[in-house]
Amino acid sequence: MTNRYAEIQVNPFEDAIVREPRDVSFSVKGLNDAPLHRLLSKFDALDAGELPRSSPARPDRAQLVVSPDRGYGKSHLLGRLFTALGRRATKVYLRPFQDPYKAWQSILLLTVQELDRPDDETGDTPSQLRSLAIGTLAHIVADFAQNGIPEIAPAVPALRHLAAGTLPASEMPGRLAWLRSLFSDTGPINRLAGLLRKRHIDLQGQEKAWLKVLVACAFDDADDERRQAALKWLRADPLEPEEVERLRLDQADNDGRGDVTPQEINALSFRRLQGLCQLASYYRPFVFCFDQTECYASDPMLIKALGNCIEQLYAELRNHLTVVTANQRNWVVDIKPHLEPPHRDRFTPEISLEGITRTGARELIEARLKSCDLSSGDIAQFFADKWLDEPFETLVELGVRALLVRAEERFRALARPNTAPPPAQTLDDLFQVELNGIRSQKALQAYNQDCLMWFAKDVGQAMSGVKVGRTSGRRYFSFEWCWPDRSVYFAFEGGDHWRRWKAIADEAISLAKAQTGRPTLTYVFRTPDLARVPRSSWAVAKATMDEASRHGFRIVELTPDQVCELHAARELYSNALQGNIAFAGPETLAWLQTRFASLLADVASAGLPIQVRSVDAGGPAAKQRTKEHTTTASGALDDDRLSVVLDLVREQRIVDISVVLDRLGKTDLRDPLLRSVEAHPNLKAHPGPKTIFLQWRITA
Repeated sequence: MTNRYAEIQVNPFEDAIVREPRDVSFSVKGLNDAPLHRLLSKFDALDAGELPRSSPARPDRAQLVVSPDRGYGKSHLLGRLFTALGRRATKVYLRPFQDPYKAWQSILLLTVQELDRPDDETGDTPSQLRSLAIGTLAHIVADFAQNGIPEIAPAVPALRHLAAGTLPASEMPGRLAWLRSLFSDTGPINRLAGLLRKRHIDLQGQEKAWLKVLVACAFDDADDERRQAALKWLRADPLEPEEVERLRLDQADNDGRGDVTPQEINALSFRRLQGLCQLASYYRPFVFCFDQTECYASDPMLIKALGNCIEQLYAELRNHLTVVTANQRNWVVDIKPHLEPPHRDRFTPEISLEGITRTGARELIEARLKSCDLSSGDIAQFFADKWLDEPFETLVELGVRALLVRAEERFRALARPNTAPPPAQTLDDLFQVELNGIRSQKALQAYNQDCLMWFAKDVGQAMSGVKVGRTSGRRYFSFEWCWPDRSVYFAFEGGDHWRRWKAIADEAISLAKAQTGRPTLTYVFRTPDLARVPRSSWAVAKATMDEASRHGFRIVELTPDQVCELHAARELYSNALQGNIAFAGPETLAWLQTRFASLLADVASAGLPIQVRSVDAGGPAAKQRTKEHTTTASGALDDDRLSVVLDLVREQRIVDISVVLDRLGKTDLRDPLLRSVEAHPNLKAHPGPKTIFLQWRITA
């Protein structure tokens, strides 16, 4: 008899951690339905009634979801919530921020990045931002027509369907073109701005600016310069004069000034979030999910900042639901005692997660085995000898992850019955799994100031004799590595405005001159998705940056591989803090510090490649234009190569990515291949410690 288990290349139970809520594809019937229904009922109160809502909806308190222990499904519940809400909500998944003084800047940046992700995970759909912009504009125009504009009134039903995503596909191009034509000049925008004020939507005098930004987000291509300017405005970044002109903004609306304090940046970021939530009266409410809260536990300042954020979300933002997850011990011992008493009151009573029962365990195991095309006889073999009964003889419920670990061992024993168990996974194995997981999802590779801050703050502690801490009285260089004889400072900037960069360079010069007799280095890290700086037109700023470079100022352009490694490192450490892996936080951090010792040494001694030269901005749009014809504008494979991939994976069901690349004839197509897998509903990537497997999956 053929051992079907031995033929399967991927153990279907290895993937026991939800790294990204949008990846959740299966749920056991009844498991944690009560917590899910409670969250959904809280959301129902936000989107009740016809659009536009008569006034922005007040939120409830933050919904506190607590797991009895690790592995009970906090992130999985968020994934189920995202799936259940579908296109009723604009969904934002928030990993922990690192700077207590700029928490809102971090939350806004993550929100805009989340908005630029697909509206759902079923294939090639518009981004949440495009859907939000089209839906909001369509509802506003329809509302305007119903307020006495006869020439638009006949289009109202179609506009409502367009906004809801229920317009027939055949009518979509024509209706979008018609809606776009309405905004070809500023006249309609001026009239609609007045209507927003009548609807009690408070955009603090920037109604026209918001509408112009939404027009760019709704109708421009992803790499269009006007849309890129709109994204910068949404992120509260300062705009260059030509960008203000592209958006047709009033100069007063370019409020993200270059030379500002962290407090001003934070305040403006919060106002942008207020605006987005106010406009949700015309569209979908937001859902903000704070996950991985264990990462706040070691820093009372971060806990206090989290409490402040929850307070402001409750008191000052509308049309949203906030969800916060935590493990029981972490919440009770590490976080709650450090919250201000009024901030504790902004959380609901604990919403407790449940463990899995015997019936649910069988359902989950069968679903994973069926995904490997195992027959009913093969599945029966898995449950032979009352294998499932043992853990439930003394327990009514079991943590899902504990069950999956046990099932992983069972699968391995069936596949290789006469071999010794493999050695336990090392931290290197676990790191490689995270690294391949980051490579598989482009959205996880975007600029993230919190990841870079974490590297400077936590990983940087490894160096001998160093004192790591936040600076005081500095606008931009917020972290410092200090030795008795020298200092290294870090600023975190994702924008590309000359005035901001001149201010950063000025501060770098000031820091160097203040450290008389002490060598001083000042760094800003940049990632490949950001526009390169400086631009060739930056005469004044370039001169200051050149002078700063002579005083130790360095702009470091990280490679794509370095970005993936840093993100993987942070995820691995977060998993250790959450108890998701068999290594404690300090042990994992020590391993990472050794793993990145060479990079740390290069940073500490200015041994990294640097860039402080005149180049035109070459962000994502410029890079796309230089791609080979083998890929599309989105960075994915072209149709011919994608067809080869689909045929191969459909035939083999599960296949090593190296085999697919060999079939394509180009090993350097790994990233475009992963972009295609990410976007296709029938393909799924399984990251492992040595490779990535691609699986064919059948969608409903």
